[in-house]
Amino acid sequence: MARRSGTGSVTGQAARATVRTATGAADEPAMRRRLAVEPADGAAAALLAGLLAGRGGLVEARRWLDRAIALQPSRERLTARATLDAVLAQQAEATGDRGAAQDRWGAVLASGAADATAALAAHDALARLHAADDLAQAAEHALAAWRATPADTTRAGNAWQLLTHMGEAAEVERFERRVAEREDAAGLVGLGNALRRAGHALRAERVYRRALERFPEVSMTLSRLACLCAEQMRLEEADALFREAARRHGGRDVVTRVSPAFLAELKAAPPSAGVTVSLAEGRGVADRPLMLYASCDSRYFRLFVPTMLRSLVEESGLDAAICLHVVNPDGPCREAMLDLARRYGPERFVLAEETVDLAPFGAQAKTYYACGRFLLLPELLRRYGKPMLMLDVDLMAIRDLKPLLATSASADLGLMTNALKRLDLWSLLYADVVHLHPTGRTLRFLELTRRYIRHFLKPGTAHWFLDQAALAGAFLAGFTDEPAPRFAWYPTDIHSSTIMVDGEGRYWTDDHAYFYSVRATGGGQTAMARAVRRAGTLGELRAFQAGQGVQAAARTTTAAQA
Repeated sequence: MARRSGTGSVTGQAARATVRTATGAADEPAMRRRLAVEPADGAAAALLAGLLAGRGGLVEARRWLDRAIALQPSRERLTARATLDAVLAQQAEATGDRGAAQDRWGAVLASGAADATAALAAHDALARLHAADDLAQAAEHALAAWRATPADTTRAGNAWQLLTHMGEAAEVERFERRVAEREDAAGLVGLGNALRRAGHALRAERVYRRALERFPEVSMTLSRLACLCAEQMRLEEADALFREAARRHGGRDVVTRVSPAFLAELKAAPPSAGVTVSLAEGRGVADRPLMLYASCDSRYFRLFVPTMLRSLVEESGLDAAICLHVVNPDGPCREAMLDLARRYGPERFVLAEETVDLAPFGAQAKTYYACGRFLLLPELLRRYGKPMLMLDVDLMAIRDLKPLLATSASADLGLMTNALKRLDLWSLLYADVVHLHPTGRTLRFLELTRRYIRHFLKPGTAHWFLDQAALAGAFLAGFTDEPAPRFAWYPTDIHSSTIMVDGEGRYWTDDHAYFYSVRATGGGQTAMARAVRRAGTLGELRAFQAGQGVQAAARTTTAAQA
């Protein structure tokens, strides 16, 4: 989340701030002797604090500085104490003492005397620390950091994320109390989010508009209101709000468009460019009734694809061809692709290699990796003319997938939706599990999605979540003038968020899900890489452990009786 400040630089500031009045003749023993004789000498107490800070004795330096301020308060000493608190806060956070870190950073701000550097570090840190326990507090500090540095896109993004995700349905009363006590931007947006999640859209809109009226500089509120309007199919109004939000703070709102007129322009434009790939195709691909499709770069291939592919072959129960699409594969990745094809039968594989210069994208190259599959997907569906199951590479099958695919057998597309929980338009449709049938409606939907992606997939505008923003835009506004595709919706708990892996690579997963997903856990890369062989479900493991416990208790009782 929010950035960290460098401890060393603030430590140096603390030493300089507290030792400012020191002279070459001053030393710590001399100051201690002086204070033993004249305990009310504030200057000596401040000088001793500076000497202690200079050698790293910050806790004791803080105590002597407290005495100096009590005896002879000054702005300079208050600022020095705030700087010392900043260093102590960083040390507490580095050792995992979150409570002490929050208290110290809070003292920095409460002093009212912190310099700009220390105050900004405090807001950044408190936004980061409170993200784990109080999103409203975190958002308040993130906004303060952003207001101090309005051109900083990272801090703008931190504030945007927190304002987007705070406010659960059960928190309506809590946010109402907060707003009644003090009407701040974080409280109002949190109340709007909570009301929307609780199904009170009219009240939520009024609160969002109140937030915009009171705090017009907090442009992130525009995005919240835009999502609400889009949910109610007020698409032109939502689109105008997204465009204004994009103009003012950039980020994900830049690639979020829901105007039917904008989608109509995309449909009327010349065909969008696909991608150029080299294909190695097995002889038995045409004989398989289904194709599994996954796309990534070399790094993600090494991290996830071997485990993912093993799980699909061993656990999914699907008779499927397999298409692996890698963007800019390096030598080891090419070898790994061939090795996997040999291991699981080269006749069923399509190996697609794409070479593209992503240097101009910089950090946004990851967006291309996420979107590249949608650039190739329409051609694959036309070429092979069979149903496809497109999957993120950072998941693995944990049971027979045929019952899941049966639920979308009569639809054009099957995919997961979770709009209300996240409040984001770009989370309306998920791209991690997509079941596609080779129908005209599916192909028109995919072509429009590709045109949408191509429109924004350029250096500077290739923002993360572009692929899912494109899916949402095409779904909401792309078929107002023609029959829309038929969708089947998968529930969000098709993903497991828990996995247990033992030292031998055996693993146990949730009882109900179809996939274990790194995305669903917010981590778990290491666990997935260690997973070698599925041993059962967590329920089975718990039952076994309970049985072992009963047996152990019985043995203990028998021994005691003997």
